[in-house]
Amino acid sequence: MARSATRIRVFGAALAAAAYLLASAQAPAPAPEPPPAATPEPEAERPPLAGPPTARIPPTFRPAQRGPDDLARGKAEFEKGNLGPAYLLLLPHGQRGDAEAQFLLGRISDEGGGGIALDPREALRWYRLAAAKNFPKALYAIARAYAAGRGVSPDPQQALNYLTRAADADFTPALLDMASLFDEGRGVDLDRAQAFALYKRAAELGNTEARFMIAERLYAGDGTAMDRDEGQRWYMAAGARGHPGALFRMAQLGFGTNRASVEYRVNAYTWLTLAQQRGGADVRAEATTLRNELAKTMIQVDIDTAMARVRAWRPRPAAIGDVTDPEDPYNDPDRMRVGAGR
Repeated sequence: MARSATRIRVFGAALAAAAYLLASAQAPAPAPEPPPAATPEPEAERPPLAGPPTARIPPTFRPAQRGPDDLARGKAEFEKGNLGPAYLLLLPHGQRGDAEAQFLLGRISDEGGGGIALDPREALRWYRLAAAKNFPKALYAIARAYAAGRGVSPDPQQALNYLTRAADADFTPALLDMASLFDEGRGVDLDRAQAFALYKRAAELGNTEARFMIAERLYAGDGTAMDRDEGQRWYMAAGARGHPGALFRMAQLGFGTNRASVEYRVNAYTWLTLAQQRGGADVRAEATTLRNELAKTMIQVDIDTAMARVRAWRPRPAAIGDVTDPEDPYNDPDRMRVGAGR
């Protein structure tokens, strides 16, 4: 590919100054010759120091010090959306072969902004470097690139190859995507049992969506033997993390509670309200219908009790010793958009 078409462009004088400082840091300029001791020169007549004054360089664009925290600083700048500083901090690590830095440099090119050109082909180049080291996120990114034809010609077989490698590395988004393919027979043979096995692996790794999916399969005996007690356990695990589908099922199924009791109705109203608040369009519609029907059997004081529980409810954080999935959006409730779940 033509380098002029794929090179990341970092705009502005700040990058030129940073590059100058990187060079001067590796080859320091010699100090100016001191004036004769007996006849010191007036201050104004001394020769200038070599190089531009560093005080004029914006601090956020000074070159990395190449210390042990540079990669962490680059990641932090990336997470904050400061792509220009992140690029400068990560570039030396990517050039030296750090797979995570290479993946993040690919993400920066994939997203563009902050003085960095949007360049999917350059992103793919960085992803390939990281994928050569079997870095799961890079493998998954390449699979998505081939599936969408982003930076490369669409190639479903290559997409499947890279997706399989990412799933084999226990990257949970890849496990979920592979399970979906086997569920629907897209690009692979329809195999509900294989789909269940992949969902189960992701659930065991702490993924909330996978926990909901295996609860659905266990409760219905879909792709596995029916086990409603085990399905209930997985529904509760997903619902405690705020999964709207699991919250809806908890209300719908009751889980052994006397459905004629006040406690069941208060709990169900609580769960349905949470599902209504957090779910996508389908869940919201079903939860609203069921909650309206339930409200007809309740007195106002019980509805008020349920709503107090809704206001007090918080997603359960992972307990010490629990397996947690670093890719699970339910790990950070503040970042999990209300209305985003299914």
